[in-house]
Amino acid sequence: MSATNLAENALTARLRDRLNLESMKLWLEPFFDPVTQAPKDTEVVALGSRYAVELELAESEVIQCLFALQQHAIEKIAERQTFKSTGKATLRIRYSGQLTADEKKVALNVPKLQLNLAATNGKDLKDMIAEKLNVAGNRLKLISAGRVIDENKMLEAQNLKNGSQIMALFISTDKETYQETEDRFKQLEDIKDSADYLASSERSDVYTLQVADQSGKPLDLPEAERKALAVALALHDKGRAALKIQDFSKALVFLLEADTVYSQCQSQLLEMVDNYGLLNLDIAWCYLSLQSIAELPEAEARLQKCERALRRSYGEDMERVVALKGSTGWEAALFVRLHLLQAIAAYHLGQIEKSRFLMTRAETELGRLKVSDDKLAELINMGYKEEESRMALRATYGDSTSAVDWIIRRREEKSQIKQQEKENRERRKLQKQLGNCDNDQPVNTRLFLQMKEMGFSPTMVTFALKRANNDMNIAIQLLGDDEFLRQARANIVIPSTQDGPSTSSAANADALAASVATVASAQGPAATASQQELLQNLADQLFENNLQDEFSMMNEAEKEKSQKAYESLTKDTCSESEYIDLTLSAEAEYLEHYKTLITTIQ
Repeated sequence: MSATNLAENALTARLRDRLNLESMKLWLEPFFDPVTQAPKDTEVVALGSRYAVELELAESEVIQCLFALQQHAIEKIAERQTFKSTGKATLRIRYSGQLTADEKKVALNVPKLQLNLAATNGKDLKDMIAEKLNVAGNRLKLISAGRVIDENKMLEAQNLKNGSQIMALFISTDKETYQETEDRFKQLEDIKDSADYLASSERSDVYTLQVADQSGKPLDLPEAERKALAVALALHDKGRAALKIQDFSKALVFLLEADTVYSQCQSQLLEMVDNYGLLNLDIAWCYLSLQSIAELPEAEARLQKCERALRRSYGEDMERVVALKGSTGWEAALFVRLHLLQAIAAYHLGQIEKSRFLMTRAETELGRLKVSDDKLAELINMGYKEEESRMALRATYGDSTSAVDWIIRRREEKSQIKQQEKENRERRKLQKQLGNCDNDQPVNTRLFLQMKEMGFSPTMVTFALKRANNDMNIAIQLLGDDEFLRQARANIVIPSTQDGPSTSSAANADALAASVATVASAQGPAATASQQELLQNLADQLFENNLQDEFSMMNEAEKEKSQKAYESLTKDTCSESEYIDLTLSAEAEYLEHYKTLITTIQ
């Protein structure tokens, strides 16, 4: 959007606020003649002249803007009357994304549509717009009030009303991009399914999806909420990846879908993580990048949510981040983006003084985060990556020595989190393998490992803890009872090699197959003591092998499904610090642009 259009939008917002302040209604007398249904030009011009003097603005621009506001108000009244008499609602269409020059010309002639909200679904609306503009429907994604319009639901059921604003998001006509677009929206459901599958509490393999807090510790959540949050985070990550490559149309679709899933979570849950606040920040950034000024009121509400979330998570002066991580890191850059977006939103809403204040604040914060090129080059020459070097210098206020320590500490923290994830995965796998006690409670993995370290057979420990319902003292007594051991060994069942889990070693597999063949006819109460002991040793060996093999509890179909789901989620994604451009070059450009616009206003 050009600087001229941006200035016109700001002027419109200032005049609308002034009219509301003075309770001026341009569609009523003395500005409008109800008999002739025509504006009273003299009165409108007089009002414009007064406002131009009081606001120190160009008189011709103010008068022209007042006439435009009057015409818009008259049209809205007519639309309300049409809706009341015919039931047909008027939807105003705003176009954004990658339109060709010819498509932009056609779009100017289709600013609104009239239809029955109760009888029209999302696909019908998309087809109407596509037909009017002579474009393929799959190039469009429709958004209203921050929600992607569901093609299968009636518009009335999606809370669309007479006068609702619709954002029609266009995708490129480039052949390669066009084909990519056809697959893009299908990705949404695939990602939801993949995240839901990998977040299942019953899963314990290497491809498990977990939800963690800011320190990387897994959150203990109810199954339904954990799955919903996992799906939302997966969609958010896809949106971040699109932001990273500046594909804002794609990013907005994924982010709004994530917002829809987040809304299914309890508000208390959203307060435990900062992701929901960051999502609102990302959506507002997309609106700005797509130059969708009409969405600014919605964006302003999102920025308020973001600010509350960040201050709750990070503290008023980010003291919680410092306490948790030892520095502000990349989080400080988020506040630059937040305050800049708030300043831009205030500008377009006519709140010029508020915009000036926030713009100055963002500029000051941006200045603090600038990194010396020489110090950055110094760390890169030491073998550190550019991104982590910039983050480290920013977190340590340009101190090179402290920056190196920061990088080392951060790498160690990542390694510890990875190790913790591995241990949690092994614990879940062990839990699944142990099963439940006689009272249907899960066998206690901690007690199992303690007794195993005492030298007891893992197979016998499992039987004992199940019988004792996790009472360790009773379990130990049972392991000293010959009758219990005889009964337990008689209940050991060794699966055939065809039905059993695979092992990572072919030699081990052959050895186990031979052992299975040896004891195949010696299972059950009729087995001799030596045969039962062999069964116990074989069962122990199988138990240990299963724990060492990440995929031992899965058949080939499950393994393939897990890998496919994991690849679907992780492809093209990035870490939470990588998705934002840490050079802050885009923020700097917007800051200079809007500072120039503000200086033109007295």
